[in-house]
Amino acid sequence: MKYLSSPFFLLISILIFSGSVYSQKNDLSYFKKANSKFMAGEYDEAITDLNKAIKLNPNNAEYFFVRANAKNELENFKGAIEDYTSAIDLNSNYPEAYFHRAYIKDILEDYAGAILDYNKAIELKPDYPQAFFNRATCKDKSGDFSGAVEDYSSAILSKPDFFSSLQRGISKYKLKNYAEAIKDFDKSLEENATDAQVYQYRGNAKSGLKDYNGAIKDFQKSIELKSTDPLTYFGKAIAEYEMNDFRSMFHDLNTAIVLKPDYAEAYYYRGMARKEIEDFSLALIDLNKSIELKSDNADVYLQRAEVKNNLKDNVGELSDISKSIELKPDFADAFFMRAVAKTKSSDKLGACNDFNTALRLGSSKADEIIKQYCK
Repeated sequence: MKYLSSPFFLLISILIFSGSVYSQKNDLSYFKKANSKFMAGEYDEAITDLNKAIKLNPNNAEYFFVRANAKNELENFKGAIEDYTSAIDLNSNYPEAYFHRAYIKDILEDYAGAILDYNKAIELKPDYPQAFFNRATCKDKSGDFSGAVEDYSSAILSKPDFFSSLQRGISKYKLKNYAEAIKDFDKSLEENATDAQVYQYRGNAKSGLKDYNGAIKDFQKSIELKSTDPLTYFGKAIAEYEMNDFRSMFHDLNTAIVLKPDYAEAYYYRGMARKEIEDFSLALIDLNKSIELKSDNADVYLQRAEVKNNLKDNVGELSDISKSIELKPDFADAFFMRAVAKTKSSDKLGACNDFNTALRLGSSKADEIIKQYCK
């Protein structure tokens, strides 16, 4: 107790206190310099100053948060997540840290982890439209389109904007809620009437409602605003196909293929259209190209099987139908077609097995044939 009042103890106390004040001023000084460098885009230099600030004061969550932001800008995502986590460990009520960590997890396609972090950010800060919006995009990417619609709606309530309406419309479209999707696309176009992509999306939704004339008008408007998007020509071509306007369809699919030479779906639909007008040789060329570009589409093999049937290539027909079934084991139409093909080669047992499988999978037209043929 007697040492407490000694001159030596007082001197030591003053030095310790002075050193503490000096360190505090020093880490703040490094932090301020780091902020300036960050704003100037000098992220490596900002991190160097933040390292010094953290070494002097490892208990300041904001230092870790800003260093994480700098690492994020440098695409050091692992380091950024580590620093956001350190910021959260020091301050569990830090919604921005949860938000930014979620954003990085989204980039890394860890959608479940991102959603958990967005949940926490929203819990801490209920009026956080960007968190609702970003959580909606994660849910959409995860296939939870209903959840995405709910979150986009929450984002719109907090902060109405063009992009939220557009994205909500896209999620509704994926739910096949075409009429509601169109309302959102209409709202988006009220705010920005020159966005070609919105007309494209609305055209797709109108096609979903079988309003093919309306769809074609929207696709045409999209093309007028932006003439280089192959998806727009493709969407327009599909609407034209449904209206049996093959001449216009060929023009649009040709344009789509010029813009995107590896467009497997465009070759597929052009092949289907050529099959419809009984140009089987050219249809075969297009379907071959589609399969060359994308070999895992069961429908393309089935269409090519029909073309080969018309070209009297029964061996090739059976081979394509079997490939279609291999890719899609519950494909009732393929089993039915293979059964019919087998009847041509007098394979009654194989045909009846396939007719029965087609019936079990839901092909109503197989029932009557089984009664007559498979006795």
